[in-house]
Amino acid sequence: MKVAINTEHCINGILKASSITPTKSGAAMLRTMWIRAEKDRQTISFMSTDASTEYIGIYPAEVEEDGLIGVQSKSITELLRSLPKSVIRMYTDDKGSNLVIKQGSRMFKLPVSNLDWFQNFSEFPEGESIVWSGEILVGIIDRILFCVSDEEDSPLGCLYVSPKENGEIDFCGLDGNKFALVKETNDLLHAKLPSEGLLIQKKYLNDIKKLISEDEIELNFSGKRFFIRNNGGRDTVSIPLVQFEYPDYTLFLSKIEPGCSTISVAKEEMSNALSRSLIFNTKEENSVFISLGEASLTLQSSDKSTGSATETIPATVNSTVRNVAFITRGLLDVLQHLDAESIEVKIASEAGPCLFRSVDDHRYVVIAMPVQIVEDTYYSEEDN
Repeated sequence: MKVAINTEHCINGILKASSITPTKSGAAMLRTMWIRAEKDRQTISFMSTDASTEYIGIYPAEVEEDGLIGVQSKSITELLRSLPKSVIRMYTDDKGSNLVIKQGSRMFKLPVSNLDWFQNFSEFPEGESIVWSGEILVGIIDRILFCVSDEEDSPLGCLYVSPKENGEIDFCGLDGNKFALVKETNDLLHAKLPSEGLLIQKKYLNDIKKLISEDEIELNFSGKRFFIRNNGGRDTVSIPLVQFEYPDYTLFLSKIEPGCSTISVAKEEMSNALSRSLIFNTKEENSVFISLGEASLTLQSSDKSTGSATETIPATVNSTVRNVAFITRGLLDVLQHLDAESIEVKIASEAGPCLFRSVDDHRYVVIAMPVQIVEDTYYSEEDN
């Protein structure tokens, strides 16, 4: 290999490749960044994998000799990031055992990894891809992720992407106590999705967020992997898909009847009141008790060791339910994910599911389960 690159132009690709390689644990082959120089294309590729997520970044370069080598990911990343942003030359020594990096009077040598460790990376599938917005996809992940379970060997540990008959696409997350749903439209993606939908495990969602651009992206998938390509084809990320049967989440929605109790309240006012209630929570008493008045909500929290908080805020209330309780931090988390000045809450019953959404945007909803009210001032989590 013999190549010249401008570190200013390719450092982002190097950082992305490094971000998914294990730094301490895992086999040495997984801590390797693979570098391929192609003379015909005049490009250099930085490739890495943690055995699941794969990243390929392709950047322009002046290539004199083709080559494929692997080096320790952490070492080359820290070195190139510390060098001044200008042209560097990289080549393998006569024995092929070291990668030599030169910039002016500086020269460094990094030992080359065993080439037998290299496994071919998955290429972006040929054929019609789906063009979308990276910003929209990242936004969906942000709104769903907190409702996805940490159970890796369960469908609840996945983001579920499901095509609906009306042409919409449901993006869902469910952990047993909370459920989040985002509805989006993309005709090409809807047409290409299998009827059973796609499942993307939670552990890969953060990889997607940090590796893709918020600009235009291309999506494609095979039977086993989901691909994202952005920056004009410069960066490609792929992750494995899993095969689980996702629960019928429409059961949650069906319990929110049109005639159920409804509250409209200012998000900021309720969030601030919950934050103050949280001060009085403890590990044992971690809930907020909400009384529904004719035009107000009264929030109460108490514990013998911390004291008590009672706060009444204005609200529009149409409810046959008089009291409901939630784990304070969980309810605050739900509200923080709603981008709205005013929120609407639909309550099935004191112990049934409660739906939260923006008054102005019904395409994103979160359903949370309340906790069971045992006494006026003591609560215990409902056995779900």
